[in-house]
Amino acid sequence: MKTDKIYTAVSAAAWILVLLGVMLTVIDVLCFCRPFYSYEYKKGSQAEKIGMSDADLMNATDTLLDYIRDERDDIVVEAEVNGSLREVYDNREKLHMIDVKNLYQNAMTWRTVMAAAGILMIAGIVLSLRSGSFALLQRGYKYALMMLMILIAFIAVSAVADFNSFWLRFHYIFFDNDLFLLNPNTSIMINMFPESFFFDMVILIAGVFAAFILLTGFVLKRLQKRFTYA
Repeated sequence: MKTDKIYTAVSAAAWILVLLGVMLTVIDVLCFCRPFYSYEYKKGSQAEKIGMSDADLMNATDTLLDYIRDERDDIVVEAEVNGSLREVYDNREKLHMIDVKNLYQNAMTWRTVMAAAGILMIAGIVLSLRSGSFALLQRGYKYALMMLMILIAFIAVSAVADFNSFWLRFHYIFFDNDLFLLNPNTSIMINMFPESFFFDMVILIAGVFAAFILLTGFVLKRLQKRFTYA
């Protein structure tokens, strides 16, 4: 009985690591999904509001995303804005993106570490218990989901209740300066990504992550039944 509880605790911990790794992977994939940006820009008429062409707006976006992924060294890009050729991003925006890039790179490192550790722990359980491992893994998965759902529910309620305050708190947690506070009258970047953009992104990430959770739960249940009655 004591051994069973230990395995269950290890299983729950493993699933928490895997799910956090998956969540960061979902964030990674969707935050660099160009069609999403194009859709949001057209929905909000961002190019027209900023005074740029659609092509220049997407080029500025590509520059930003490539920089965050360390595929280029800077975010220096020029475009015609309201009839005048200028650099798209000002110095404050460039400094802020250094912080964003560092945050992203660190998050991806932790994503890999957590996912690898979780998978190794799950593999260890399967190799140790063989067919009996799937019932235990499903039990650990349920405990992991309960803990994560409490956290996600708290975040979701905070975001829906007051997304602006939620977004500010998020930045103050992960950044040690206020460079993210940009002037909408002068900053192109903040007009590229209004509050509605980030709200839609958060909802999309939550939806895809929820789909993964349901699919994984279904697969585990099927595996448990298969090996129970085999």
